[in-house]
Amino acid sequence: MPMKFLRFFLILYFLVFINVFSKAQGCDCRISDVESNTVNRCAIVYGVKDTVETTEELRAAINLANNSGGNRTILIADGTYQIASTSWYPYITASDVVFRSLSGNRDAVILTGNGMKDVAPLVENGFYFVGDNCVIADLTIKDLGNHGIAVEGDHLLVHNVKIQNTFEQMIKGTSAGDGADFANVQCSLFEYPAGVGPQFYIGGLDIHEGSNWLVNDNIFKNIASPSGSLAEHAIHFWDFSSDNVVERNLIVNCDRGIGFGLGSSPNENGIIRNNMIYNDGASQFHDVGIGLESSPNTKVYNNTIYIEYPNAIEYRFAETTNVEITNNLCNKAISSRNDGQATLSTNLTIAQTDWFLNLEEGNLKLASNIPELVDQGAQLYDLNFDIDQTTRPQGNGFDIGAHEYIVPTSLANIQEVRSTISLFPNPASDAFTIKSEFADISDVTIYNTLGQRLTFFEGVYLSAGFEIDVRNWHAGIYICQISRSKQISESIRIFVLK
Repeated sequence: MPMKFLRFFLILYFLVFINVFSKAQGCDCRISDVESNTVNRCAIVYGVKDTVETTEELRAAINLANNSGGNRTILIADGTYQIASTSWYPYITASDVVFRSLSGNRDAVILTGNGMKDVAPLVENGFYFVGDNCVIADLTIKDLGNHGIAVEGDHLLVHNVKIQNTFEQMIKGTSAGDGADFANVQCSLFEYPAGVGPQFYIGGLDIHEGSNWLVNDNIFKNIASPSGSLAEHAIHFWDFSSDNVVERNLIVNCDRGIGFGLGSSPNENGIIRNNMIYNDGASQFHDVGIGLESSPNTKVYNNTIYIEYPNAIEYRFAETTNVEITNNLCNKAISSRNDGQATLSTNLTIAQTDWFLNLEEGNLKLASNIPELVDQGAQLYDLNFDIDQTTRPQGNGFDIGAHEYIVPTSLANIQEVRSTISLFPNPASDAFTIKSEFADISDVTIYNTLGQRLTFFEGVYLSAGFEIDVRNWHAGIYICQISRSKQISESIRIFVLK
C-alpha cells in the first residue's frame, strides 16, 4: 500500500476510534456549550475508582496509580486543590488513568499551583503525562509557573477542562521520546481573564513532534503578549508534527491563531477547518490568523477570519507545497511569503463588519443572507458540518466560511425539530430507531466520516419510529441526516459497535 494511503487510513482510524470512544461516553459538545459551561460531563471510567476530597488524598491517589501501574479512575470532589509546586506536581507515569470531577462541573473543581509567575530554573506543571491512554475532564487548572498540562505519552483525552493563567504554554506536547501522538483536546476553554498574558512565551497548545491529534470545539481567549515579542499561537503544531486535525475552534484576541510549522521546523499534512478567528488589534503584537510555515500537503477549509493584521492566512517558505486553501471567509488577504505554494479556490477576502452577529465578541456567525458567500462555496467531500455542527449544505450549495447560514424561520423550526428527535440505541450493534413527535414526512440520509452517502430513505414517517438495520455495517461512526421540507435538517452521529 502506498505510504500516502497508509497515512490516510491511520488518520481515519484514529478519528473514528477517538470519536466512538469519547462520544459513546457522553464526552461531546458544541462550541456554544463551552461558552455557556453546559458541556456534557465525561463518563469514562478505567479500572478501580478512587474518590478524593483533599489535596493530600489526591496526591496519595496519584502515587497509588503510579505505583500500581495505572488502570484507575480518580474522581475529585468539589473544591480547590493546591496540587502543584516546584517541589512536587502530578507526574503521571502510569497508563490508563482518568482524572475528572465528581460533579462534572468544570468550575467546581480547581487545581492550582503557586501562581502565574516565573519559577525558573525549577518546574511547576499542573499535570505531566508520561503514561499512555490517560483522560482529564470536567475541571479547572490555573495559576502555574509552567504548563497546565505537559504530555509525552500517547492517546491523551482532554475534555471540558478550563486552563487559566499559566506562565508558559497551557498544553505542551513535549519532544521527549518520540513526541505525544493520537491525542484529543476538545470542549475546553483556554484563557487569560485579565485580557493579556504574563509574558510572550505563552500559547494555547504548543505541540512538538505530535502526530494524529484532534483539536475540536474549544475556545481560546486573550493569549496575547504584554511586551517583548508576540505570543505563540492559540494552536500550534511544529517541530516534525504531522497529520493533525484542527476544527470548530473559536479563537478571540490571541496574537496568533493557528500555526502549522514554524520557520524551517516543519509540519506535514493535516486539516484546519471550520474555525473562527477574531482579533480586534488591541494587542501591540497581533499577527496572522492561520500560518503555514514549512507545512506541505495541508488543507485549510471554510475558516472565518476577521483580524487587523494585513494577512488573514499566510503560507510560507519553499517547503510549503501542495497546499489547498478553499472556502475561507476573511477580511484580509491570503498571501504567499518566502516562496510558499498553494492552490486557492472560492475564498472571499472582503468580509464586512455588518456581516456578522457580534463582531466585538468574536461571534463571526452570519447575521443575514450574504449573496457573495451563501451557497457560493466549493463542495468538499470531507466537510459535512459547520462550526455549530449544522449539516452542510443548508441551501443549494456550501457557504463560504465556518458558518452555514440558516434563515431565521428555518432555524427556529430546526431547533423545534431537534428537540423532538431521538435516536436509539446509540451505540447500536443490530439496528437503531429514529423517532420524532412531528408527523411530517422526512428524508433520512446516512453518510460515512468521509462524507460519502451510503444510503438514502425518502419520504419516511418518524412519528411511529423508523428502524434501520446495521448488522451488515462495519464498526465505526456514521452520520444520520434527517431533513424536513428539503431544508430543515438535524445530524446525529451513530456509533456502530460489533
